[in-house]
Amino acid sequence: MIYLRAGTFHNRKREFSPFTEGGQPVRCTLPAIAGGCPASAQTKHSMPKAKIVAPAEGARLQALDLRTLGRPTHLLPLFARTFQQELADFFERELNRRYHAGFRLSPLRQQLPEADERRWQWHALGDWQLGSHIDRALLLGILDYRFGANGAAPDGAPPAETETERRLSRMLAERLLPRFARAVHGLSGREPPLASPQALGLAPQAAWQLEIDVADADRPLGALRLRLDHAAFDALLQSLSGQRPRLPAAAATRFDEQLRLRLSARLLQQELPLGLILDLKPGSVLPVSLPPGAEVCVRDAALFRASVAERQGKLCLAGFADIE
Repeated sequence: MIYLRAGTFHNRKREFSPFTEGGQPVRCTLPAIAGGCPASAQTKHSMPKAKIVAPAEGARLQALDLRTLGRPTHLLPLFARTFQQELADFFERELNRRYHAGFRLSPLRQQLPEADERRWQWHALGDWQLGSHIDRALLLGILDYRFGANGAAPDGAPPAETETERRLSRMLAERLLPRFARAVHGLSGREPPLASPQALGLAPQAAWQLEIDVADADRPLGALRLRLDHAAFDALLQSLSGQRPRLPAAAATRFDEQLRLRLSARLLQQELPLGLILDLKPGSVLPVSLPPGAEVCVRDAALFRASVAERQGKLCLAGFADIE
């Protein structure tokens, strides 16, 4: 055997490492030197390696949105349930009951807005700017119920868009957007501002998108979409931040004032035989001698000695001293 004070021996690179990480020599046989001494089992380490992802696979991965870091985006499902109830109440009151329709809503979806070719209409609601889009098939289904049709799917291609459809879309948006504001402010327990949606000519940059599919009974019609600008999205996250579990507030009083113990004073303790106790009668007198002080106990554990004094007709303890 030949002992080399080297961790590894590479014949190709002709490099020596003087010691292993543990400082122990590596034992190599002569045939092993020609091909390189294998590293000791103790010196093998599995180092994490970065994985290079192909462009096709990387396109499927969700990019990290830096705007949402440190913000309560994990509480957005709570808002989704609240706004879903507002939308369900709107469709039930405004459409189903009035026109004897059967509109049903799917679960609300939330996502980052993407570029599309839809014609969004934007309204200003206070400091917020909100966009809305209603699929045409859904608008036509609502119009059928408003004008007394049976709401069945039309045969062939639909006709060109009419001004009636555009007015209905604006009317629905002006009624739905205040309900969105009520859902946002309701998360923080505040009343929504008394403001009416005002139409905007230019579309601002959208920060968040809400989308919900609507069906007439079992027949899918289309989707209702809302977009929020940065001010509206910030207000939504601010309202959600109030739903975080908070630590209990610090007590205003000091700890020594909060800590309350029940003290019991033991002035006299005497053991009597059972026969003497049975012979006791009302008016019997026991000869005892009072100690100079009483034992002050906390949960039957004597901690202090104190003197008993009378003050204003009450017995008080004074002159506390520790029991050694």
